[in-house]
Amino acid sequence: MGWRYQIPMLINMGLRVVAPDCLGYGQTDAPEDIHLYSHRNCANDIKELAAQLDAPQIILGGHDWGAALAYRVALWHPTLVTHVFTVCVPYSPPTRHFLSLEEFTRKIAPHFGYQLQFRSGALERALQSKERIARFLSALYGGLTVGGGDSVSDEGGGGGDADVDDEPAPAFDAEVGVLWDRLERVGASRLLSEEELEYYATEYARNGLRGPLNWYRTRRINYEDELSILNQRFTAPLLFIQALKDPALPPNLGGGMTRTIPHLTYKQVRTGHWALWQRPEEVNAIIAWWVEEVVFGRFGVSKL
Repeated sequence: MGWRYQIPMLINMGLRVVAPDCLGYGQTDAPEDIHLYSHRNCANDIKELAAQLDAPQIILGGHDWGAALAYRVALWHPTLVTHVFTVCVPYSPPTRHFLSLEEFTRKIAPHFGYQLQFRSGALERALQSKERIARFLSALYGGLTVGGGDSVSDEGGGGGDADVDDEPAPAFDAEVGVLWDRLERVGASRLLSEEELEYYATEYARNGLRGPLNWYRTRRINYEDELSILNQRFTAPLLFIQALKDPALPPNLGGGMTRTIPHLTYKQVRTGHWALWQRPEEVNAIIAWWVEEVVFGRFGVSKL
């Protein structure tokens, strides 16, 4: 459902669209073993899915963890992936030196602090009922404490310092994670209808939050796997759509992509982390233009 505004457009362009959930989400398996959530293992899953669909080559799109995985599928299986388009999450190449999440957060990216909470086990212990999971999702998608009216706007996807009882305040902060003292008072996010939130909460409650949160626990596993592909370059033509108001992924994080990816189309939208939902028409126009120009090759490969 995350791509619900984009899938009809892609189908209308003549593309066959398959939208699998990432491992641990929805009706996928939700194994306990975190090694199964490694980018290498999940890239192999995508390769197997393509084989079962009789698709010898694929165009791969992704947002958030889906974007991170799309990059790795293209690295691990370069003959399978012809083109990649991603939203919000920039590409980072395999690295020779391991940097723990604690170090990375402290030295480079304090806005990744929420990931420390997400991997800690606190969320799956505290959020077990469908009702609690629905509140968590409302917070994640920009819901404000009751009394604040509408929630997420084009100003971002959460975060801020308001903490006055009679003023609206977010219940999620990128540097901290879930703000527990506000969670019980969080209102609905305007990004989801009541029915959509109900669907999401039901799917997350199916197997609990451990599966989705296992993606935050694979940093060292991915590092060790990727030592064998340190020299593998990302060669597929890539469209990267950066959200300029994403509190967890500020614009400077994508700066190195122009040096590491030879066939890069780099676009920006002035919105937050949930760009696919916040600015669907703008995002769709960019993707459609790129598909026509680069994938279908009407004007040759574009490099910006």
